[in-house]
Amino acid sequence: MSIITISDFKGEQSIAQTSNAGVIESTQIFIDKYEKKFLKSLLGNALYIDFVNGLLQDPIDQKWIELRDETDLKDMLVNYIYYWYDRNKTTTTNGVSETKGKTENSVVVNNIDKQVRSWNEMVDMARLFDLSTATYPNFVRQHWRNYSYWYFGCRVDEIFYKITRSNI
Repeated sequence: MSIITISDFKGEQSIAQTSNAGVIESTQIFIDKYEKKFLKSLLGNALYIDFVNGLLQDPIDQKWIELRDETDLKDMLVNYIYYWYDRNKTTTTNGVSETKGKTENSVVVNNIDKQVRSWNEMVDMARLFDLSTATYPNFVRQHWRNYSYWYFGCRVDEIFYKITRSNI
């Protein structure tokens, strides 16, 4: 079960040819891989498990619906997954190496700026993300979320670390 779908990728995080079965399959692979990774980083393992299990209940407890639909969670996920999807499509893997396809009547341009923008928007939202521990007792506030890559000798999770064009 995914929180987001291919139809959530629109606007600045638009994915082309979403009616194509190959694009749909490829996008779903990225959703399946990166949604879980992001949610565990943002929520922590315990709340992630509670959240996923809560969404499987019938009826779904209102607190899980609110977490899914009334926070920036989906926007963060779209930005995070779009970053990895766009980064991956920069080249194509073939039998002997990575290649860039030739296009007719167009010019291939660098997509790094879109990746940096999408990633850093996700970071800004993740740094501000907060939940009531009365409602979500397993939520652990990331006290170092407003700091740079390292905080008192501990590596800060990647979702709280901004990037630039040079470190992609």
